[in-house]
Amino acid sequence: MHNDLAILAYYVSRDRVLSLLNPNTLPRSVLACLQGKDVSMSSAILSNSLAMFTIYIDDSGSAPEHKVVVASGILFPAKQLGRFEREWNGFLVKESIPDFHTSECLARNPHSVFAGWDEARVDRVFERVRQITFKFSIKSFCIAIYKPLYDEVMPPDMRERAGSYYTWALSSVLGLAYDWATKRSVPMEYVFDLAEKKVKREIEDAMQYSDGFYPGHFLGHYSFRERKKVPGLQATDLFAWTCFQAGRRARQNHPIHPIAQKSWEAYRDANEGEWCTVQSLNRQGIERWVKETYLSPRDLDIKKFKEQVKESRKLKPKKKRGGAAISARKAI
Repeated sequence: MHNDLAILAYYVSRDRVLSLLNPNTLPRSVLACLQGKDVSMSSAILSNSLAMFTIYIDDSGSAPEHKVVVASGILFPAKQLGRFEREWNGFLVKESIPDFHTSECLARNPHSVFAGWDEARVDRVFERVRQITFKFSIKSFCIAIYKPLYDEVMPPDMRERAGSYYTWALSSVLGLAYDWATKRSVPMEYVFDLAEKKVKREIEDAMQYSDGFYPGHFLGHYSFRERKKVPGLQATDLFAWTCFQAGRRARQNHPIHPIAQKSWEAYRDANEGEWCTVQSLNRQGIERWVKETYLSPRDLDIKKFKEQVKESRKLKPKKKRGGAAISARKAI
């Protein structure tokens, strides 16, 4: 119970929730509890009166040698996170592994804890990951991008504004998550796997730009966390990898591993097909999108935003005491 409250308090902290709500709309008794020192009482009120959700987002196929890239996210109710993480950690202890990593497990990487596993154990562990995921999550999204089509159809200057393949896919996942949340009038937290500096900046830019259209929904409501320490990101890792394998088969006729096929069918059919939303634009779809968007007011607005961000990140020269400037490079 203590762990549940600690995790719940993180996601529904009083300061966090009061920043989302208009205090003038709250009954005085509720507001008093939220502003008081009784954490258990405020957590109980919030968990029953406010539905909050967290989406864990990961990618697969972003390496240059791959022709397909996917951005994927799995959505969990915040008040389920305590039970989810407790059951996940129990699964790790039972399997004697510090964390779950899909590609290492499937390959039985000789330098990992998965070395020496047989295929039956790998299959069983993958199935257990899916079971726990389905038990506590309620929805997932995936966008797949076939890189050659992106390069062939989209004008170079538009590609520069849209960002990397992953950023384009990610923006679509964010849009799906936003639509899901606003339809239900619930706040959302976005958790990303740690990324290299360039990718992290693109994600931050996407969140900042999106918040300009939907104020208060994105900025301050996302974080980067280490996959090894976050069960939600580990669960999403398998979903992203599975969608990537299915995407390669669909776009490149690439053979799919039997375990990947089994995972794909499980995700696709979960909750009578309602659990996951997977999308990918074909050539006609991208051409139509480019025709409707290229040099449109929205496209030009993105261009302006990118220029402003670039300008804001330029290193500013610093001044010595006597007023002479020193170079920004030396100042670092």
